[in-house]
Amino acid sequence: MRFSEIWKTSLKSILKNKRRSFLTMIGLIIGVSSVITIFSIGRGFERYAADFIGLDNYDSSIFFNFAPNDEAFYDTNLASFSETDFERIENIDGVKAVEYYDNEEKGAKYYSQQIAEASNASAQGSFKLLSSNGTETIYGRGIKTSDSINRNKVMVINETIAKAIKKENPESLIGKSLTIKGQLFEVVGIMEDRNNSGFITTQEDYVGVEVPGASYEEYFENPKDSLLIKLEATADPKAVTKEITKTLDKYGSLRNMGAYKSQDLAGQVNQLRMILTGITAIVSIIGGISLFISGIGVMNMIYISVSERTKEIGVRRAMGGTRNNIMLQFLLEGITLTLIGGAIGYIFGMLIGYIVGMVTPFTIAPDLFTAMLALVLSIVIGIVFSWLPAKSAAKKDIVSLIR
Repeated sequence: MRFSEIWKTSLKSILKNKRRSFLTMIGLIIGVSSVITIFSIGRGFERYAADFIGLDNYDSSIFFNFAPNDEAFYDTNLASFSETDFERIENIDGVKAVEYYDNEEKGAKYYSQQIAEASNASAQGSFKLLSSNGTETIYGRGIKTSDSINRNKVMVINETIAKAIKKENPESLIGKSLTIKGQLFEVVGIMEDRNNSGFITTQEDYVGVEVPGASYEEYFENPKDSLLIKLEATADPKAVTKEITKTLDKYGSLRNMGAYKSQDLAGQVNQLRMILTGITAIVSIIGGISLFISGIGVMNMIYISVSERTKEIGVRRAMGGTRNNIMLQFLLEGITLTLIGGAIGYIFGMLIGYIVGMVTPFTIAPDLFTAMLALVLSIVIGIVFSWLPAKSAAKKDIVSLIR
């Protein structure tokens, strides 16, 4: 008997018992849709987190910085790495490029800096250098593109810094000048504090001061105490890090004034990716419990179908149908049922995902992996939970079947 004929017979049997087939599929639809919803939201969150944190910027990268023995070193404006250090690192196998780490994130630069009048530790925040319009303010005005073009010595501070300087009347600081490393910058606006209490934070969440980029760079040297080392795709980060550390400890231009420390950004990025993927997988497995329950429903339906169609099985066996034909028919019946339920569950799961995406900062997008996951789950459930009923149908004795 041809496969197409066996499949058509299975499909007719499902359509013959529409109500029972539909009720059996409900559990499968709920199970698949829950897994697909959770998985699609998880993958959407992974993409959002990777873009939000900027993980792709640090793939295959090593971060090196110089820690001086004496804090007075920071007042000397000396570069922590010389041109000779650059050349030695660039010649190490596996190193693709070496550059000073400029603390740039999504086109914006951030530097640790301090306003002399705001000495309170709780009133500290990184400086954000702008070449365009800045954050909206609650008092005064924000930084404008023209401020950077004209190199205006202006700045916008947050509420915490403003209150630390002038607790009673912080808005009165508008128009006043504050000191940054001996340079006076006029306060033109006060902005709200950033929210840095979320699960994922970036440098943007810790900004306390905004200044025109060109103005800042005209009066202050960009710190040169950290290196960002890009690696070749085939390089071993641990081996390269070890070799660079060995080279700097032996030949580094400032090796006698402090220590060189490394940070494996590539390893941290991979670890964070694994954590995000792991969370998605664990939650999806929990949602998959409903699939197991729906699978039992499929098994029960096939068992009932086998018991109801005993004479039909006997007639088919008497007319030359083999045990394999009988077993394949009921297997296909279960697989067809789960495939239909899985397809409907996938559609519902993605729709729910889209709705969640409308109220969250990350978007849900269908992809081949999620679609294949729904397909594989449906087929596996169909095979696993239809196997025993189909096998029992094929094992029945032909004589007892036609009595």
